[in-house]
Amino acid sequence: MPELEVLRERLGPLLSGREVAAVEVSPRHGFMLRVTPDDLTGALTGRPIDGMWRRGKFLVLDSGGNHLVINPMLGGRLQYAPAGERVAAATVFRLQLEGGDDLRFLDTVRMGRVYLAAAGGLDSVPGWSELGPEAVDISAADFATRIRRHRGELKSVLRNQSFVAGIGNAYSDEILHDAGMLPLRKRTTLDAAGVETLQASTRSVLTGAVAAIAAQPGWVAHKQDRSFMRVHGRGGEACPRCGHRISELTAQQRVTSFCRGCQT
Repeated sequence: MPELEVLRERLGPLLSGREVAAVEVSPRHGFMLRVTPDDLTGALTGRPIDGMWRRGKFLVLDSGGNHLVINPMLGGRLQYAPAGERVAAATVFRLQLEGGDDLRFLDTVRMGRVYLAAAGGLDSVPGWSELGPEAVDISAADFATRIRRHRGELKSVLRNQSFVAGIGNAYSDEILHDAGMLPLRKRTTLDAAGVETLQASTRSVLTGAVAAIAAQPGWVAHKQDRSFMRVHGRGGEACPRCGHRISELTAQQRVTSFCRGCQT
């Protein structure tokens, strides 16, 4: 969520009202589109972009009554570039805008998904209708009520988009470190105070990450700088809170980072 929120804040004003002059889809990466290149081209070409917004881990462009919905997944990035700039090999599609700029979607790991939904048809996007409240907007009371429906490990609960929307693998590690809770701890072990702590950490970590990303002096839309993270991806380093060595587990190509010294 934090990276997409900054993208929305920075790119939204640059795109709003700009007409899409042409659409180009890579024949090598077109399988990531859940819409045909012809349908995508027909829906967007010659029409202005009405706005950009975010829901959970989806980024949405509105144009001509349609919604272009991007789920970047692990490696998807949006690039805003002059039309003459070299097109990276990982580019899935590019929208050529009036005035000579491009909006490009790149994906180095080829996991992202792109959908086209008609107005009122966003529930056709897989996972959309199951999205819970935004993780940064949910009240403490609603958080406490909703989390009781889940009995799994805390990391899995936080990443469950039907519980709250917007938390991915890396930020679940950061939230649990902030809360002082182990990722494999069961939700059922939390008392009311523990739930309150987890909700407070969710809000503070995500809002803090948005602020940290927005403050990066060299911020570029398609490059990701997570140097502000305290535990995720820092296996073997010293915990910034207690000095204990940070541990890492890998399962299903996902890394879980945590501190055995101060997460209980």
